[in-house]
Amino acid sequence: MLLLRLMACTLMAALGVTMSSMADTLGPKPAYISGGLSTVPNEQAIRRTLWAPGLDDGYVPQGLTYLAGTVLVSGYNSTDPKVNHGPCRVFSVSTKDGTPTGYFDLPPDCGHAGGLVMLGGGMLVVADTRTLYKIDLARALASQHTKDALVSVVKLAGALKGSFVDFDGTDLWIGSSEKEAAKAKAHRLSLDIFDQFNGKAAIREDQALATIPIPTEANGMACDASGSLWLASSNSKYGALYQLDAKTGDIKSRFDMVIGIEDLGFDADGKLWAVSEAGSRRWSKWAATYPVTFQMDVSALK
Repeated sequence: MLLLRLMACTLMAALGVTMSSMADTLGPKPAYISGGLSTVPNEQAIRRTLWAPGLDDGYVPQGLTYLAGTVLVSGYNSTDPKVNHGPCRVFSVSTKDGTPTGYFDLPPDCGHAGGLVMLGGGMLVVADTRTLYKIDLARALASQHTKDALVSVVKLAGALKGSFVDFDGTDLWIGSSEKEAAKAKAHRLSLDIFDQFNGKAAIREDQALATIPIPTEANGMACDASGSLWLASSNSKYGALYQLDAKTGDIKSRFDMVIGIEDLGFDADGKLWAVSEAGSRRWSKWAATYPVTFQMDVSALK
């Protein structure tokens, strides 16, 4: 029996699949995925994996935030590698067992839904490329749409893009995913924008409270308890996790990550949650299969 198990482990290692990822990933497994998850960098730091919601229906996971035993995951619907936008939806998933517990559809003009963050008071912010939506989460989940739950809509212009969004406890952070280093920036914004610019002229970069440089191809951000910014960066070939100085953008540390890593969010215990789009139906031809939300102990990263 031990010999058979060792042979199985050797075979799965050759195929890039781990036994633990096959057995322990929680929630409904997508019907189109026949095997398990690929091995990924810094796997020793990963404490829990949940299948991303909506995969069988063609959703590509993008945004993530944590809320009291729940992860909220946003995505857009596309199975075509050439189409990077589609109808957007936010899902609620239990971190206890990976069970989807609800969802709601975003307004029709949303095309990517790249970032999520809770502001407190039950208010959720969804970042689309040129729009920030402030949403009453309970109302949206109850009705499965935002018709009566949309509190504020703020348009972005100029250098301001909502590839991701986060909240540091006082101000909002947004940033753009750029291939050119000179354009890769994160901007700190006052929460007052949701009153001042709701349904009005778009806000521009000169109205930001602060601007810092960030790594290229950034897809997600989370603020830790010490005030550092954690940033996820990726494409189909690489994934990386950075810890940044929030005042200067200087890189404190960098860790290899799964390809396709997207948004980030810290839970109440200081563990970092992330989501990857690698292995979604749109990106099923990529080298790694890892369409999950996953929890990391950042102290175990190497």
